[in-house]
Amino acid sequence: MRLALAAALVLAALPQQEDATERLLRTAERRLRETPDPTDPRGAAARLGFDRAKIAAFVGGLSWEPYSGILRDAAGTLICGGGNSIDRALLLQAMLEAGGEKTRLMRVDVAEADGAKLLEAFRKRERKERPESDPKTLAEELGLDPDALDAMVTRSRRQEAALVDEVVDAAKTESARLTPLVGALADRPAAAPREHVWVQVQEKNAWVDVDPSPVEVSRAKAQPLTPAAIAAQRRTVTFRLILNVKSGGKPQPVPLLNVPLDLAQVSWKVVEFLIQPAPGELPRGKKMREMDPKDVLAAFKKLKQFRAVLIVDGKSYGGIPFDLDGKTYSVESDGRVGSAKALAGGLGKAFGGAFGGGDEEPAPSALESVVLELAVKEPGGAEKVHRRTVAAAPKPGVRALPFLRYSYLVDGGPLPAGERGRRQLRTIVANAAAMRKLIRGPLEGIHFKPDVDLSSPLLIFGDLRRRALARIGEGTPFVQNRPGVVAETSQVFLDEEGGRVLHRQGFDIVENPGTFDGSAARTMALGVAETALECLLTERLAPDGARKSAWTLMERGRLQGGKAEVAERDGRREVRWSDEAWWSVDPASGACVGRVPSGAGQGLIETLIESAGQVCSYSDAVGFLSGASGATGRQPEWADRTTSMFGRGCAMMGGTSVRDEIAGQIQEMTKDLWTSTISALSGM
Repeated sequence: MRLALAAALVLAALPQQEDATERLLRTAERRLRETPDPTDPRGAAARLGFDRAKIAAFVGGLSWEPYSGILRDAAGTLICGGGNSIDRALLLQAMLEAGGEKTRLMRVDVAEADGAKLLEAFRKRERKERPESDPKTLAEELGLDPDALDAMVTRSRRQEAALVDEVVDAAKTESARLTPLVGALADRPAAAPREHVWVQVQEKNAWVDVDPSPVEVSRAKAQPLTPAAIAAQRRTVTFRLILNVKSGGKPQPVPLLNVPLDLAQVSWKVVEFLIQPAPGELPRGKKMREMDPKDVLAAFKKLKQFRAVLIVDGKSYGGIPFDLDGKTYSVESDGRVGSAKALAGGLGKAFGGAFGGGDEEPAPSALESVVLELAVKEPGGAEKVHRRTVAAAPKPGVRALPFLRYSYLVDGGPLPAGERGRRQLRTIVANAAAMRKLIRGPLEGIHFKPDVDLSSPLLIFGDLRRRALARIGEGTPFVQNRPGVVAETSQVFLDEEGGRVLHRQGFDIVENPGTFDGSAARTMALGVAETALECLLTERLAPDGARKSAWTLMERGRLQGGKAEVAERDGRREVRWSDEAWWSVDPASGACVGRVPSGAGQGLIETLIESAGQVCSYSDAVGFLSGASGATGRQPEWADRTTSMFGRGCAMMGGTSVRDEIAGQIQEMTKDLWTSTISALSGM
């Protein structure tokens, strides 16, 4: 059911609607402008007047945490409110250098006694939730009835709290069932630090220590930390797309995209991986919008050539074009796709960019699969590769097209309280000018930007996950010692037998990011809770279109009388009641996640593409995959999908300038704007 207050506002007469919405947008703009960006070390230093003592005290007030290497860097340490010694030192260095100081990093091996003191300080630190905002103050700014707005916000918060309760209760029940099957888990305490890093500032001809450590650490035998030593402590995240083909009867992997990135480049940034049809593969404009369902299927069946692109914080990395016959294509200097190329003859040539001679005939090949890889490399360790098969050789039944969008949330710590609201508000403010033009006219030239920040579903997942973590931990310290990665997925599927084109959206937990200090059981419960949240959140976002997830498939296997089977695989224990899904548990830490045969574990929303007009045109395919066709599901009041709302602008505008034709859609988007903005403002 829609929010009664928002509906009453936007269904009023047009002049009143314009005035009220303008007040809403101005409030959003002012609130965002007055809210400090928690990812900006320079801004944080400026608020302290670039004063060295105040900056040192500020960093000293952040938590110290026991993990190795660089996980958060300066911006991440600021947003998380803490980090290990090198991450805290990088933040301190960035803030001091913003004020013109000359600095360097120093390091020393940590004595056993000092390491124990640091761990004790970590375990004793007080952990507080950020207080919720007062909706009555917001009501005054918007000119709304305070009691009505308070009731609406309170109801929304109760719905979220109830979902967290459901997730935690389900996790405790499932963990109790898993424990005797998995067997003994290693209750490993957090590891004591082996090194300590701090900052020195140059004063005249001397270097002065600035070390806001929570405990006194001996700095005897200290040495400067060299750039090479700093680089060795960094983590990398690499995105790859592999085309697996058979050429001459032999299997051959052909890399289509390979982008290694420093973790800091992707953490809390907009990361989008897309595969789209080549220009001209789909009909354009008016012709697409007028196609009937039968022609829609025919159009999608004809799709053959595709190209991948990775977009990180606005920067694009293009992949090698390929087709469903297993051939690759050259890319000309002007960006156009050229002729098919012979296969590279091995990974070495492929990564080097040599795909055969310019006029060489392409070798006969056959598509086996298209695989997306995400590889995380820890300092001093080997890559850990997560693989997802996104397309395979055609088989009877429903088949996946390599027409997809994966949106990632990569982080070095739990999403801080209030950050979901700030980021959703940032997207709304970035689209304020387009909304004003949509409501007032003229309609030509309106451009919505849905990818200003992380998608709303990812932000909701991250926010509720943090709250579930706090409930499961019950005061036990949580150590995030590796990147957290979760994806919102969106892909086109063909059901040729049923004569349908399907659009599936969902979540994919790539890996658990950390452990509870000395409690593998709590760590396992958190992993179970994440899988439950993945399933339940999908059902709440679109209850009419949700498909089976790993959670529901395992439950069904038990109810149908399946017997629990436990197997060892790659050092993990797999517990299953059927071949459809299983729990994957790391006995060394308790890390746990639900999986299905594709490697993912997502709960899925499935909707029917009835009109090719929902894709708009190739240039607007991103808008389609960000939610242009996903607005049919009934959603609870709190599950606003801010970025999807603006993604719908693609399908709504469609090149028309006739206001009467889209008046109803303008009203719908305006109602969504009120719902999303109030939700964002009340969550800051």
